[in-house]
Amino acid sequence: MKAKILIVGGGAMGTCIALHAATRCDPLREPVILIEKERLGAGSSGRSPAIVHQGYRDRQMAGMARDALKVYAGLERSTGRSVGYRPIGVLTFANSANPAALERLEAEMAMQREVGIVVHKVMAEEIRSMVPGIEVADGTVGAYEPDGGFVDPVRTIESFATLARDRGAVTRIGVKNPTILVEKGRAVGVETSAGTFEAPIVVLATGTWTPSIVKPFGIELPLRVVRTQQHFLQMPSPIRALDEDDGTEPGDPSSAEFETQFIPDPLDRLPVAHPVLIDIEQGLSARCEPAEMRTRLGRTGFDQFEEVSDASAPIGDVAEDFKAWARESIVRRFPAYGDRDDVGSLGGRITLTPDNRPIVGRIPEIEGLYVATGFTGNDFQLAPSIGEGMAQMLLGEPVSAFDPEFFSLGRFQKA
Repeated sequence: MKAKILIVGGGAMGTCIALHAATRCDPLREPVILIEKERLGAGSSGRSPAIVHQGYRDRQMAGMARDALKVYAGLERSTGRSVGYRPIGVLTFANSANPAALERLEAEMAMQREVGIVVHKVMAEEIRSMVPGIEVADGTVGAYEPDGGFVDPVRTIESFATLARDRGAVTRIGVKNPTILVEKGRAVGVETSAGTFEAPIVVLATGTWTPSIVKPFGIELPLRVVRTQQHFLQMPSPIRALDEDDGTEPGDPSSAEFETQFIPDPLDRLPVAHPVLIDIEQGLSARCEPAEMRTRLGRTGFDQFEEVSDASAPIGDVAEDFKAWARESIVRRFPAYGDRDDVGSLGGRITLTPDNRPIVGRIPEIEGLYVATGFTGNDFQLAPSIGEGMAQMLLGEPVSAFDPEFFSLGRFQKA
């Protein structure tokens, strides 16, 4: 098959890039093709908690996250497709026992307001009122984003892919073992288990597999692959019921088959127990998943993540000590979880760069080869902006969705 743009990887980034590229290309003269080795969303994107908020320390990425929330908030209205966006609020908080964390939180809120993000400073008593049952010490300060929340990772990826196909893109799944084809210093396509895909522009949105794909060409990307762990507990009973009765019971499996195009999705109206919690003191994140009546628990920060040397090795089981830590941490903060059952766990992998900023753009050694990687698990917070900006870049347009230099591989070479 021949394409104008060939995208390798069917996660949040790959499908969003395909959508924006297809919007700009004639499907007959300038085909856009996306290939994926398993199913769409089978990699790290599909395992993501898909928390969407704007609590970045950096102005550039905070602005991109702000723009992403606008996309998710308006997508169903503009396309008829639901991505499960739930603006239940995101509460990030720190205690006065950690003055450095409080200072950072205050500085971040000030910067976020400057770029048009709605964020409220809340004190301990307000937090207790806002989140009944939570236990925070006097002196706790929180940053509350009412527009933050989550999306459904798989539904979001599927919606991006469907919209891309509506605009003429082609998606092929079950295409494995991609090898970049290079002639006279430029990419000319990819050899795969399903044959050769010819294209003058190749984009690797392959997550943890990216380093191994480019390594045969002597290219060493400044990436670390680390293992993530998440644990699930039963979600406590929500304080508030549905605004109105639509006949859907929480966790009703039949609702999972509900057609979402141009019809309000009952899954988007299931109640939750509390907003997304980002607990700086304990390094804990907690995100309710009302369709499954469970809460997903994970670590914030990356200091305790285990580095992975072989991306093809099995992910393995989540460690018992992590499960115990997750339970103890959420019960300490929210005692209502004390009698909740364990309902599974999930391992995964993400890529990190030395400065925790993604690498997005061209690979200088091979003309026509581009990468989008190193998102530290924040794919959904940045995907709409990355997709738009990457499409602009690939087609030689001025890049307005982000600053290309900010994410370029060249920033490490200059250092």
